[in-house]
Amino acid sequence: MKEDFLDKHKNVKQLSWALAIYSSTSIFAPLLIIGGVGWWLDRVFGTRPWLLAISIFIAFIITNVLLFRKVVALNKWISRQKELRKKNETGKAAETGEKAGKNIF
Repeated sequence: MKEDFLDKHKNVKQLSWALAIYSSTSIFAPLLIIGGVGWWLDRVFGTRPWLLAISIFIAFIITNVLLFRKVVALNKWISRQKELRKKNETGKAAETGEKAGKNIF
């Protein structure tokens, strides 16, 4: 996932909805697609429930990788936002001669 995904959402509500939708699709899509293939292969080869169980395990791994990548990108984005706010607060404080306020992050 690219960090520009996070930049295009302007407020917390939009970002929350986008992350919720991404999380739910990254959980259910691999499960349905790969689990469906495992179920179909079980029916074709008569190996119930082994291929379905293996495919669900593979879907679980893929889901974890997708969510981990999203969390890493979100952490990078938050760090970048902290740095930008700190620079802005420092610049404003230097212009007005005041100390910078507390950061919300």
